[in-house]
Amino acid sequence: MNLYKQYAREFTDAGYSVIPDKFMSKQPAIKGWTNYCNIKPTDSEIENWSNSFEKSNVAVCLGEASGIVAVDLDCVDPQVVKIIEEIVPPSKVEKVGSKGWTRFFRWAPGLETTNIKDDYGNIVLELLSTGKKTTIPPSVHPSGSSYVWRGESLSNIKPEDLDVFPVFLIHVLNTKIGTNRSSSDPIKKVIQGRNDALSKECARLVKEENDLGIILNSLIKFDEEKHDSPLFKDVTEFGNDNAPTNALAFFSSHLTSFNSKRYNNNQSYEDIILPTEGSEGKSKSEASENSNNPELPKPEGVLAAIMTYILKNSYIEQQAFAFSAALSLIATLSGRKFEFEGVAPNLYLLNVAPSGSGKNAPQEKIKEVLIDAKCDYLLGSGDYVSDASLMDGLPESPVRLDIIDEAGGMLKSVNRGGATYNAKMADILAELYTTSTSIFLGRQTAEGNKGRALRPNVNLLCSTTPTGLSEGVTVSAIEKGLMGRFLIFIGQGDKKARRVENPTRLDHATIGKLQTLAAYQPEKSDKVIAGHAQDITFLEKTDSANQMLQQAFEHFDRLRIDAEGDDVMLPIISRLYQQMLKVTMIHAISRQIYKPVPIVDHGDVTFGYQTVEYFYHHMKNIINTCVFSSKNEQHLQKVLSVIGRYENGLNKKSLSNKTRFLKKKERNEILEDLLEAGQIEYVSLKQDGKVTYVYRRVQC
Repeated sequence: MNLYKQYAREFTDAGYSVIPDKFMSKQPAIKGWTNYCNIKPTDSEIENWSNSFEKSNVAVCLGEASGIVAVDLDCVDPQVVKIIEEIVPPSKVEKVGSKGWTRFFRWAPGLETTNIKDDYGNIVLELLSTGKKTTIPPSVHPSGSSYVWRGESLSNIKPEDLDVFPVFLIHVLNTKIGTNRSSSDPIKKVIQGRNDALSKECARLVKEENDLGIILNSLIKFDEEKHDSPLFKDVTEFGNDNAPTNALAFFSSHLTSFNSKRYNNNQSYEDIILPTEGSEGKSKSEASENSNNPELPKPEGVLAAIMTYILKNSYIEQQAFAFSAALSLIATLSGRKFEFEGVAPNLYLLNVAPSGSGKNAPQEKIKEVLIDAKCDYLLGSGDYVSDASLMDGLPESPVRLDIIDEAGGMLKSVNRGGATYNAKMADILAELYTTSTSIFLGRQTAEGNKGRALRPNVNLLCSTTPTGLSEGVTVSAIEKGLMGRFLIFIGQGDKKARRVENPTRLDHATIGKLQTLAAYQPEKSDKVIAGHAQDITFLEKTDSANQMLQQAFEHFDRLRIDAEGDDVMLPIISRLYQQMLKVTMIHAISRQIYKPVPIVDHGDVTFGYQTVEYFYHHMKNIINTCVFSSKNEQHLQKVLSVIGRYENGLNKKSLSNKTRFLKKKERNEILEDLLEAGQIEYVSLKQDGKVTYVYRRVQC
């Protein structure tokens, strides 16, 4: 029964990387199969494999090539299974075997193979990604029964149509599984002795690394640091004291034992690779670190159409900026119509990239779309000249989109104060954001209150450069809370421009959907503000969406609790869940323009979560590189950055030339501070027979 020959093409045509397994086995039938987690097999390879076996199973390689990951349940403990079922979201594709299930989700950078264990150390759930595979229906299990699909077959679903697995659920699962057992359970063992400790370290390295050089060096380092009498230098154990040779023998023995057990359990081997040219020194953990930058999710519905339109008409395609601009448009059109869990859809968005990197096109295209949809009445201010200009038009235009180009000056005025007319701007913007579900009281004048508005929905789409951000945002501004209300998107400064020979307008179908949303009449509700009844459509949610929201809430709350009281990120962390609710709501509306009451499902929650994770990741980097408590701290970071760009260091003359923005005394004080903190060193180098002293950054 050559199942690979019968079914391989179905899966490859759908976009997956599939290989043959041995019949009635989970073992791969080919060597070097892990390569096909990164690249798809060629037509000739598929043809060759199809004709090389009389009997075979079929397996899908997970990770980048197939664009999917698998979540595999392998547990019969009813208590643990119940916890997992409550937390892990359903999937459009699910495989069922002799026990448990395997659910498939879309792959994304940062989704690495990991497992969840109970208190006894038993693996109960695995997230399988790049470097792993799973045997799929209609393959035959070693027990003789066949795997089956529950619902759709993987061959009927494209990888991009699957939902992304919410990576924060790993933390939730780790927290909740195993709490039913006592930590003093006698089954748990304390590993003692150098051999046992090294065996445990060896098992960890087998799972986490595949580069032989890195593994051996790690074992030797562990042995020397943990043991007064290192095992690998013990002549009585090995007959010699050559640590690399003995570490190799030790590791080889453990790997053989490890893979023998996996063979007996019909599991795939752990492969070891030799370093190749250009890959020396790169470990799995480093590769994971390099690819662990969260990516923005792919939107559905009108959001996707707006993004595509913006990118098609941009000289420099900036995905993040098209994404934020599309969000701003749907947020504005949804203003004062919808609420979800007590929040409105208004957003403050900030795009950051160097000058000439394509920040302008998304803003201009959003203006064009609003004009074409006959919704230009929603376009607000292009700049704020005073706090009065910010407020006084609210009673007549409580919903608007303020598009502010080169917002560095505005941020500086708002966040750093100065003249009386702009000293309160930060407080006003913060209050406008917060009162989008209640009442904004405006400002007191001799003629009475001005700017008073019920449920104002002011949206901001701003752009600036890294320098503008650095000059306009301080640590104190973040602590006051305004910047925690902004979602910040980072553009790529080195993207190539392209000609846009035939600019287009947004298609009529999408314009019609936007007009439908603009004309939407919210439902009657029992909400009353200042004696006025409010018409609001409150979004509903599915059970699975509700579970995911609870898990996300707990995750973000844990971040808040774990943060130090003086952590500059605390005001931002405190609003992550609120930001997630807003983006989740906007995505649900985008998918269901014509529905009287849009319903939030787990895909919308995943979209909201991934967007906020992207923002949170980049916000941490921004605070480290662009936001400072004082001018001195800013100059110190600049000097450190200049020195860090030169691997061999900089002598005093070169450093002075590259830091001319500083006076000599300031520069010397900064260098002294950096030397004292151990962030740089002043060392001698011998070049061309001469000794030169240079400042060099210390690599931590």
